[in-house]
Amino acid sequence: MIIYSLSLIRLLLLFSTTAKAQWRPDLPWSDLSAAIAGDLIDTTPSNYLEECAPEFEKLPGVIGDPTSTFDRSNHGLVDQPSGLCLPHFFCSFEECAPFDPADPGPFTVYDTIINGFSVPGETPYSQMNATILSWVEDTSNPYYNLPSKVLFPTRAQDVVAAVKFAKEHGLELSVKNSGHSYTSASSKRDTLLLNMARYTTYAAEEGVTDCSALDTIGTGDDPSLNEQPCRLSLAKGKDAVIRVGGGENWGEVYAAVRMANEEQPDGYKYHVVGGAAATVSPMGWTFSGGLAGTVAGRIFGFGLDQVLQLEMVLPNGQHVKFGPTEWEVVAGYDVPKTLKVSGVCNTAADSTEPVWAACPQDLAINFDDLWLAVRGGGGGTWGVVLSIYLQLHEYLPYETIYFKPWGCTTMDTLTDEQKAIGNGCHVTSVASTFQIKFLLDPTSVGMSDAESNSCGAPDSGGGIYHCYGEGTASAMDTAWKDYLTQSRSTLESLGIPADFIDTALSCNIQYVEGNSLFQDTAYILSPNATIVSYKDYLQYLTYPQGFTYEGLGYDSPLPAYAVSNALAANILIPAKWILENIETAVVIAPPDSGYKAFGGKASIASDQMDSLSSAHRTAGYMAGAFFEDVYNDVFFSTFFPQMYDTTDKSNFPSFLGANHAGINTRGPLKSDWTKACPVSWTKEERDEKCISLQECIWGTKLLQKLESIKETLDPDYIFDCNGCVGNNRVKSGNVNATSAPVTGAPMASELISGSPMMSSAPATPAPITDTPSSSFPITSAPESSAPVTSAPVTDAPSSSAPFTSAPESSAPVTLTPITSEPTSSPSLETSASANVLNKKLILHLSSLSA
Repeated sequence: MIIYSLSLIRLLLLFSTTAKAQWRPDLPWSDLSAAIAGDLIDTTPSNYLEECAPEFEKLPGVIGDPTSTFDRSNHGLVDQPSGLCLPHFFCSFEECAPFDPADPGPFTVYDTIINGFSVPGETPYSQMNATILSWVEDTSNPYYNLPSKVLFPTRAQDVVAAVKFAKEHGLELSVKNSGHSYTSASSKRDTLLLNMARYTTYAAEEGVTDCSALDTIGTGDDPSLNEQPCRLSLAKGKDAVIRVGGGENWGEVYAAVRMANEEQPDGYKYHVVGGAAATVSPMGWTFSGGLAGTVAGRIFGFGLDQVLQLEMVLPNGQHVKFGPTEWEVVAGYDVPKTLKVSGVCNTAADSTEPVWAACPQDLAINFDDLWLAVRGGGGGTWGVVLSIYLQLHEYLPYETIYFKPWGCTTMDTLTDEQKAIGNGCHVTSVASTFQIKFLLDPTSVGMSDAESNSCGAPDSGGGIYHCYGEGTASAMDTAWKDYLTQSRSTLESLGIPADFIDTALSCNIQYVEGNSLFQDTAYILSPNATIVSYKDYLQYLTYPQGFTYEGLGYDSPLPAYAVSNALAANILIPAKWILENIETAVVIAPPDSGYKAFGGKASIASDQMDSLSSAHRTAGYMAGAFFEDVYNDVFFSTFFPQMYDTTDKSNFPSFLGANHAGINTRGPLKSDWTKACPVSWTKEERDEKCISLQECIWGTKLLQKLESIKETLDPDYIFDCNGCVGNNRVKSGNVNATSAPVTGAPMASELISGSPMMSSAPATPAPITDTPSSSFPITSAPESSAPVTSAPVTDAPSSSAPFTSAPESSAPVTLTPITSEPTSSPSLETSASANVLNKKLILHLSSLSA
């Protein structure tokens, strides 16, 4: 039973008696209502609190806790009547943080982070800090950033009508599926929100299309593009496709593929590349790149590589579908190169069934540019995606391995003296080095490229690798023990006891048939490495009987108040740099908690007409770096120029991951690329003086190409979502705000993608050292002669020491543990974040309680 606070009860009573003020009453909303089949409603912050707060009154679950039933979930938010609910509760406010309605600001990013993380993620709503709660429950708070009208499209005509209405009356639109955006791209004040949750569910209703079983697929004219998805699929050597509606989530897609597999007489046949969480949308996830660390992305490519055809409503109100119709095989790539993209328009806009024909010439739609921009250029800014056809692949047996390199041992078996001289650090570092070689240089540890590519992991995986193909997980365990055997003489010379190594080598691996992640948590706690086999990823994800949302799929991160990466940047660490500087990499960017969806076939799965940066294609993995702790002047002056080419000052290189991009992340100063953007500045100062998040994701030249397409496609910026292409422009003059304008940007057919290759500048090697389960845990650049010491944490529990000075040859490497990105947002006191932010938070909480 949920117990609500008295203030919330009073508020709910108030809702029933308070009339809602209509937004823009001067507009003919009744005309729009008459033109659509879906609902059009007025909304206010009161709706948000009434419908969304009860889910946050529940406790989120904890993996490994047998008493957890995972009561709090995005499943309880996505279908609420107003369509406003967000998995990050405070993203209902500007910059995803609440502020005192009486405080006019300005606010620094420090203030934003501190207010956002003032409420630990697991806190029941009614028990949050009383001062923060008063700000939240003041529904007149001017910092609320919620749409005032919501339309729930159920058919294409609804979307067309909404876009044309917005264009005619100068309105801005926002688009939402489940709201899983770390930049709050789907929620914005003074917009008409198109919530796609009630749109046609093609995957669930139509299921899988087996192209190899169709006799109608030909090679002649296809003026309606009805055969185009299957033709392209067969050209890629794949038999099947699935159509996904604009409101469906990955859990629904996985269930549709499961149903098709269950119907096969000879066993499972199909595999789909998708997201790690069931409530994540295939739309936003795919168009930002789509990191598939849990579903064989290192075999089959990124999410955007799976797209065969797109159906959209463009900012001009045209209902179109388009996809490649000409291609050629190119050596060095795993899929054909797209030569031409064709598109058609719906010429029967008022009919329930579209009639597809050539688009009027006066529309001058450049489908090549549109294909490039949408796939990799992010969701929510190019129009409204109604459906996509996705490539399906051949089914592969699926198993997870709970990789425990020192299975059956604990660091407690080392003496205090051994730990004091840092030998415990070497133990962990050997495992990190092995993981790098396993992922990026598998032959060096006795594995094939195919075996390595079969395994991947998300950044919150907790040591779990997801492997596809018979025996690949056990091959990883065997390779680790062989590597440990080869390393034992070095470890023993450093003082590691022989019996410690012997215990790890003799620790038997367990093989079990799994039920779901939640029923198999005993294997996480077991000292042994464990291989668990599942029918498919959906079985791994599914909440079991007795859970609040039994039968549905796990969503991660679980709903919390702050955005979990609001205080960190996601850096794409180049594979080339990692392999050339392994000893340094295991210190400053260990793979343990990195997002391992890169490398392998993902680097060569492009059709060479997408807008995913080359930093994604050349990355070894993506690593989180906390502001001030690690994402600071030392990083930008020392490691950044080693990883990426910064010599061309007219072309800032892309280096950040698009998926999970944080709302507070910016690049270095525009005037000095060796200086980090201070979080002590206001958002306005940072936007003016620092390289934008967009330029960090796409790089100068590719971003300018995307901005050019955006200006042509949507000159009125009807779609202008936070963190999206064009949103960083100087609003007054509608001028793009890239740091270095570049003339002569290539056309889509000429552009292969992204930023320049990383520099080959040598990095200074570091000794094998302790590698905590996160990124960049150092205070100065490592040097080969630097001793390793353990630093106590002062004034800030569970926090890491920031970079403090430029590197010098004799500087000691000071290490403190940083935990991996949490699955639900904790307070700064319990998460890994900068000391200075932690101190400010403690003072802030004290002032609120005073």
